[in-house]
Amino acid sequence: MGGHCPLCRLQLSAISARFKTLTKKTTTQPQTQDQTQPANENPLFYRSPLLLRFEEHAKFGLRRTPNYSFASTANVIPLTGSEFGIAGRQYPIVFSNDPSAMTLAVMGLTRHKNQFVDDAGNWQAGAYVPAYVRRYPFISINTEVGGNEMLGIDAASDRISLDVDVESEDVDAIFNADGEPTEAARSAISLCDMFSFHHKRTRDFTAAMLEHNLLVERSAEIKNQDGTQGVVNGFRVIDEEAFRALPDAVLVDFHAKGWTDMIVLHIASQLSWQTLLDAQAPAVQEAA
Repeated sequence: MGGHCPLCRLQLSAISARFKTLTKKTTTQPQTQDQTQPANENPLFYRSPLLLRFEEHAKFGLRRTPNYSFASTANVIPLTGSEFGIAGRQYPIVFSNDPSAMTLAVMGLTRHKNQFVDDAGNWQAGAYVPAYVRRYPFISINTEVGGNEMLGIDAASDRISLDVDVESEDVDAIFNADGEPTEAARSAISLCDMFSFHHKRTRDFTAAMLEHNLLVERSAEIKNQDGTQGVVNGFRVIDEEAFRALPDAVLVDFHAKGWTDMIVLHIASQLSWQTLLDAQAPAVQEAA
């Protein structure tokens, strides 16, 4: 399996039609599609999300070289169920300890520290980059116009160029001269669509886990190579005994929806706490 989960394949004509729609001026207040913070706050990483419009952002561009410094302080990152298989090999998968029970990949054992992003903004070679991170600085935005999800960006992102004519080197335009989506924009739309689709399915999954009282609060006791110990808490996992005790009819329903696979992959990912400890070890040794 490759390093990234596959994108949904979309008709380019349909993408172009949607892109033209989003470039029209609207008076509605856009809302980010996938809230990872309280409703009055922006999603994780996004400081200034806005709806892309050709009239206002014709010269906007995307710098080609990714830099993950924006994720360097995130020790947990949202994860969709479609990513459990590949992400769980490296990151423990947990549920947030709030009403949303959001599924998260644990990226570090220290608050505000992602152990997989170095000081230069490089993601650790060979480590899976979650779709939530890969789609940034783009995002799906809901408008009241037909209830469509449209393409937005974080205007505060270092990857966004405000004038592609001035910064033509290593920058891809988002719009062409006719207001059509460029290849960079089509890729962003596909990735955002894929994430939105799997994000919604994952929300159904977490709702079922809550409905059947399968989530329990847990903590992870960590013993560092220097002999010190620590505890990571504030998260939930699936209670294996409660899962096994589910009625047959519920298990059949879970299996039909692919949720039993997700549960097993989540449970298996708890072995990856050791991966985090190993990733932290070089930093501990260097500090010593």
